[in-house]
Amino acid sequence: MQIGLSSYSFRPLLANGSMTVESLFDWLVTHQAEHLEIATFSFAAAGTEAGYDLTEDAAVISRIEAAVERTGVPISGLCMGASFLGSAAERAAQIAAVKRHVELCSRLGAGFLRHDVVPWAYRLTDVAEFEREFAGIVEACTEIADFAQGYGVVTSVEDHGFFMNSAERLLRLHHAVGRDNFKLTVDVGNFLCVDDNPDVATRRTLPQASFVHVKDFYVRQTEPGLGWLKTHGGQFIRGSVFGYGDLNARGLMQAIVASGYDGFLSLEYEGNEPTLFGCETGLDTIRRLLAEIRG
Repeated sequence: MQIGLSSYSFRPLLANGSMTVESLFDWLVTHQAEHLEIATFSFAAAGTEAGYDLTEDAAVISRIEAAVERTGVPISGLCMGASFLGSAAERAAQIAAVKRHVELCSRLGAGFLRHDVVPWAYRLTDVAEFEREFAGIVEACTEIADFAQGYGVVTSVEDHGFFMNSAERLLRLHHAVGRDNFKLTVDVGNFLCVDDNPDVATRRTLPQASFVHVKDFYVRQTEPGLGWLKTHGGQFIRGSVFGYGDLNARGLMQAIVASGYDGFLSLEYEGNEPTLFGCETGLDTIRRLLAEIRG
């Protein structure tokens, strides 16, 4: 496995200007990260995340390319938001945007693109609504995967948000699209958003994984206070340093190793502890657990 981080982990520092594209890559070199996965909005100016399109930010792209050349740290993949709900024209515009990011993957030498299918915050309560939208989502994912095939890019969806989440829905979508280059980005923690057991859901989806995200959460049954995310079933979660929270960190890493997965693994840190502490400690924990598991 190649161990690295998502640029999302550094978003607070990139947003307030205390970290730049260049100093981010310097940090990766210092801490021997083997790749950077780009969450595209990471480089947006504070407050502009929702409308940001990395493919239109020529200056940032050039800086990323220069940093890759200077440090040798590769870009493993891109993660972007997308929604295939709405009118035919809206869907077509979203599909076109995802295709532009496929082309950007090719330009950056990245072989993987994770795209969403609905807005992250979209909360589904009606199963009938999911069934109505499913065919259109399959059609869009298939069109994008077929386009990406020509660029040698593997596309994927992730257990992200509250709609296309849970092992069951992810595996159903994967089966329905039925393309060799359409896979799953397996995030070991995000299953909690819909109260899917992370250990079980991770084991179920790893055979179809093209990419793996590692993170940790504190989990509570009643709301402790401000800053906690309410899950679909009414639990409350908050990001933590990997290994500090309530997820079974060792068991999840054991499952990844046992599955035979040997691709890119990204730490996604989104806790309240200082950003660089969370990134460094989480990275060290991943390496320590892998060394212990492998003997």
